[in-house]
Amino acid sequence: MAVAHEIPYLLQTLPISVQLIIGAILFSVVAFIYSTLSDERPFPGFPVISLSEQGLGPKASWFKHGKQTVLKGLEQTKGPFQILTGTGPKLVVPNRFADELKGLDELDFNMAFAKDFFANYPGFEPFAQGLHDDNLNQETVRVKLTQSLGLVTNDLVDETTASIYDIFGEDKDWQSTQLKQGILDMVARLSSRVFLGQDLCRNEQWLHIAKNYTVDSFIAARLLRLVPSIFRPVAHWFMPHCIRVRKEYADANKLIMPEIERRKERAEKAIAAGSKPPKTADTIGWMYEVARGRQVNYVAAQLSLTLAAIHTTTEAITTAMLDIIEQPEVLRALRQEVVDVVGEQGWSKTALYKLRLMDSFLKESQRCHPPGFTSMNRLVKSDVQLSDGTVLPAGARIMIAPRYLDPDVYEEPLKFDAYRFLREREKPGQVNAWQHVTTSAQHMGFGHGQHACPEGSSRATKSRSHLRICC
Repeated sequence: MAVAHEIPYLLQTLPISVQLIIGAILFSVVAFIYSTLSDERPFPGFPVISLSEQGLGPKASWFKHGKQTVLKGLEQTKGPFQILTGTGPKLVVPNRFADELKGLDELDFNMAFAKDFFANYPGFEPFAQGLHDDNLNQETVRVKLTQSLGLVTNDLVDETTASIYDIFGEDKDWQSTQLKQGILDMVARLSSRVFLGQDLCRNEQWLHIAKNYTVDSFIAARLLRLVPSIFRPVAHWFMPHCIRVRKEYADANKLIMPEIERRKERAEKAIAAGSKPPKTADTIGWMYEVARGRQVNYVAAQLSLTLAAIHTTTEAITTAMLDIIEQPEVLRALRQEVVDVVGEQGWSKTALYKLRLMDSFLKESQRCHPPGFTSMNRLVKSDVQLSDGTVLPAGARIMIAPRYLDPDVYEEPLKFDAYRFLREREKPGQVNAWQHVTTSAQHMGFGHGQHACPEGSSRATKSRSHLRICC
């Protein structure tokens, strides 16, 4: 206590400049603590959901049983409710508001995810690039990749055939296999063929990074959320998964940058000679075109695409394969459709879109095994009033609950019906409304609204290419 009383007198003996520096440091620390803690306080006026009957508080409920917590909130409330996460509260908004929220400029996708995935920490640069507002990745995928699907379809089919034989073998006898791991290996090659070209798509070191960076970074982010926010800026330097993602990012730089520099040099030489840079059917070339001379972190951008593509596509194909195994009669119908369509048109982009039963099957598989139990994650930049008068406050992060199992939307929602969406498309004026890649409030497998997944078409193409071989 005596020492505490002496501190003010000791400070007075210090030069004014030192006192000002100490004061500034103390003010910054207090402001940081206040800002951090205030971000984690619940929003007034919205019920906080927890599994208290299981002896769990709000944060533990979300961390251990997130889906169950959301379902409880939907059962107990008619309006928005909140769950408490490791990075602060989030509001879960009923699905009936999805269409009125889908296009609002007051809602921001990037800012919602940046906080959850620590985009400002080293090793997480791909998240920062993917969430950057310069639209590099979005334009590369939405414009260049989507327009070039016809050009890359044959490459995808060739790589699918080669990878299936390389990974699963050519033995005609029955054998056991780890389906999901094999599909992950195959999807890593397919995605990398489009992203980086034929050479790197078979480079084992790159494939290791492509498959593991996503898993390691998500685990690292999940573990960081368990750390009190005030300690995270220091803790991440010592956490094994954070160390791992920093190394994987550094290794990716060593592999990708030489290829990028070769492409740049080739383009610059062509321009200097008065010619147009050579066109390439991969995202390295497309990113260079989209950048238009801007300084871009191409390695982070490539890993960002990998983050979005490989594991999501792997999950989709794996669950689809398991659904096929459980329904042999569907397999026969899918196989006949492939024989009829491809026999007539070969493997073209047009042929893929004519596989309507396969399209319906994939959409139904996604409905029964959705990639997440919430969708449309957004940050509210300024107050938004819903049609029922509820105000979503500025600074809130929101999620929309889907309706995949709602009997008011789907007849017999618990039944897997491969023909469900094929029948919907056969109704007048509905031919495009229920395609696999079409989003709606009723089916948000690729999100919904202006921030719907830009890779939906590419992922659907990879899925069809794989199933076409397997059928």
